[in-house]
Amino acid sequence: MKKYQQEYNTPYQLKFPIEIEKIIETTDPVYTFCEVIDHIDLNKYLTTEERRTGRPRYDEKTLLKVILFAFMENGYESLRKIEKLCKTDIRFMWLLQDEPPPSHMTIENFMNNVLNGKIEEIFADINAYIFEQENVDMDHVYIDGTKITANANKYSWVWKKSCEKNRVKVFAKITELLSEIN
Repeated sequence: MKKYQQEYNTPYQLKFPIEIEKIIETTDPVYTFCEVIDHIDLNKYLTTEERRTGRPRYDEKTLLKVILFAFMENGYESLRKIEKLCKTDIRFMWLLQDEPPPSHMTIENFMNNVLNGKIEEIFADINAYIFEQENVDMDHVYIDGTKITANANKYSWVWKKSCEKNRVKVFAKITELLSEIN
């Protein structure tokens, strides 16, 4: 009688290193994003109220990082897609720091109850930090006439003759607007 030894692995077995940071490249934008967010005082926007019953709350700063990074990477993002990214994308797992991924309802409640009305101030603080770090000069405005189309295709070019013809009209409008602003 032959004994067959059973193998309990498959060629598709998941091999995951202990440290997620070894997988994420050092040039990945998640590191820069975290550096910027960590230098901003978010305690004035996020309220941490203690609960005695129910499940423990997610860290509000972590949830804010996840939401802002999702919108930074992908533009407008659905809540279910953010939930899926938290479950599958290694960068979002790194942002969560060993916390379980939040559900789409948790993200929605956080956005509606905590971030509602405060997000503009948070963005202003983020911009102020970036402008301070990169020495951005906000006193001068430079207009070079570059037209960048968001949804480029083979029919989205700009005709030289029409640009030259309309340049005088556009310059007159800009001059008029600038005089109104001043």
